[in-house]
Amino acid sequence: MFDVAWVRRELGEIGIPPLKRFGQHFLVDKKVRGELIDLAGLTADDTVLEIGPGLGFLTPLLSEKAGHVIAVEKDRALVAYLKDRFSKLHNLEVIQGDILTAKIPDNVKIVSSPPYNISSRLILRILNSRFMIAALLMQEEFVGRLIASSGSREYGRLTVMLQCKAEARFVRKVTRSAFYPQPRVDSALVTIAPAKELPIQDRALFEDVVRALFTQRRRKLRGVLTRYLERRYPDQSEQILGRISVPEKRVYETSPQEFVELSDEIAGALTECGGVA
Repeated sequence: MFDVAWVRRELGEIGIPPLKRFGQHFLVDKKVRGELIDLAGLTADDTVLEIGPGLGFLTPLLSEKAGHVIAVEKDRALVAYLKDRFSKLHNLEVIQGDILTAKIPDNVKIVSSPPYNISSRLILRILNSRFMIAALLMQEEFVGRLIASSGSREYGRLTVMLQCKAEARFVRKVTRSAFYPQPRVDSALVTIAPAKELPIQDRALFEDVVRALFTQRRRKLRGVLTRYLERRYPDQSEQILGRISVPEKRVYETSPQEFVELSDEIAGALTECGGVA
């Protein structure tokens, strides 16, 4: 049913092409769809969130396995199409909206092949929600960033933010032929599950420090941190530096735990200096 000819026909009838501005690539490979859904371990007690359902390749399969399906689609034409096509699926709720601004419901299982162009922002939103598990099909190179080790080329800010509170697992590579239209890169199946969160004294400060330091990821940590403190806390920077210990590493060699410890020391030093984080 979901072959390329069918996709072309449906898009033609709706009157829209695959929208590059939304990063739309439709998952036409039946086997991959089944694998993606199975990764979430859905039951009739689950609420599942589908991000960017498109033409509904996953939607009816999710409806069969989960008690409630929330499908959030940005494209208004596709929302109308989905509501009409799946009008008899009484456990399906189709919402027109942008997942990057909409609230992710608590205790949902997220199953999706989201647009590539929202990957980083989407992961950060998922991490800031109370999700149960996310089974996703994303760009292979991007998945590599989620599972990277400190010191590797792929390791970055997103890696740190994820590994402080969740665990990502690479499942397998998926070639570009699984999509229509074909993207220029291959994808990968990945699961993300909440893990024991590293305790952080000041979350906003931690995020600010990590974001700032990774703008110069290959430089020595001490030098980048010094410039950050001088810019962010000009009146207390010298006092803060005198109260904290900085690993003799480059930014990209610093582990998530070390970033947390560094952030906590800065927060403590600010309190002692009478500053505000």
